[in-house]
Amino acid sequence: MTIPLHIQNAHIWDSEKGTVQRDLHITNGRIVGQPAHGAQVVDLEGYTIFPGLINAHDHLELNHYPRSKFREVYDNAHQWGEDMNARLDSEPYKSLRAYPLKDRLFIGGLKNLLCGATTVAHHGPPHKVMFARDFPVRVLRQYGWAHSLHFNTEQEVVESYRKTPKNWPWFIHLAEGTDDVAASEYQRLKALGCVGLNTVIVHGVGMTEADIADAASRVRGLVWCPTTNLYLLSKQPNIHQWRHKSAHVALGSDSILTAEGNLLDEIREGSRSPGCDSDCVSQAVSSRAASVLGMQKVGHLKLAAYADWTTASSEYGRLRRSADDLIVKDGIPRIGDPDLMAKFPQVQTVAATLDGVPKTIHIDLARRIHQCTLKEPGLEVDALPTKRFWLI
Repeated sequence: MTIPLHIQNAHIWDSEKGTVQRDLHITNGRIVGQPAHGAQVVDLEGYTIFPGLINAHDHLELNHYPRSKFREVYDNAHQWGEDMNARLDSEPYKSLRAYPLKDRLFIGGLKNLLCGATTVAHHGPPHKVMFARDFPVRVLRQYGWAHSLHFNTEQEVVESYRKTPKNWPWFIHLAEGTDDVAASEYQRLKALGCVGLNTVIVHGVGMTEADIADAASRVRGLVWCPTTNLYLLSKQPNIHQWRHKSAHVALGSDSILTAEGNLLDEIREGSRSPGCDSDCVSQAVSSRAASVLGMQKVGHLKLAAYADWTTASSEYGRLRRSADDLIVKDGIPRIGDPDLMAKFPQVQTVAATLDGVPKTIHIDLARRIHQCTLKEPGLEVDALPTKRFWLI
């Protein structure tokens, strides 16, 4: 059980109201209305508290690979997939594939936590390790998925869609290209009976205006991965039309195999794109992302929400992971600036640096980082304190 907290004097970000000054009460990892008896009072005057970011699309086990492509621009991501598959037994991919799955997944989770993304949708099997208490981030549990209409058979796609409960999101890479194949995929999926209120389209670059007009009222939403789209295809989906139709658009970081880095890079690139403004981007990693994932307790800091939040001295445009002064998950500070972490004396910490900036990190997370056979670039964590035993 975590120590209840009473956060005072901070400004709390709200997707509807902007920032408002109010106290934040946390008990058992949730936002509550009143301070618990004996709650620890923490003064965060001068800081703004934001809900933890939501990453609506990641392949958590692929974030230790180098960013890779084998031609300048692809007509379709299926071509990239075939190119990638042909090289999996060559270096460096062969060696990187050999790392334990639990460590590959952990590094993907850590990548997200360090940029302030505390909730992630993993596109792939629901590996048990992702739902362990010591996993760095909260991973969507209730979901269905298929990879794509290229790397799955139509029968596999239909079976996956049909066995997914209708109130769970069902994800598929769709229309990830600029060619006629990509342009045809939405209608193919619709003909298979797999376009419905739980369908989540990932990428959607090749969808026509008619497709978007039809999909906007039929599907749960679109997940947009700006840096992957530019890297592979040199084109973005028509975000302006999706927004014009009042559809939910969420942001995803994909994996470092094709993306620039983390979710902050997607926010930065997304904010440059036609048809998207600061409200579009902030909602795509908070309220609208929560709607796409079907998660009611993330993306905000209202009553009953999970106590997942970041603290910074500026608005959402900070866009450097080292600029997060404090990152909290389940009401427990995980990593932050030394002076802020010191406001939580019950948390045992270890010194660290993140992209050259001094930090301190929760000892349990530090221990897991040291145990991992993979390392996160830019993160250095000091050795754990040694226990001393006295002979009496």
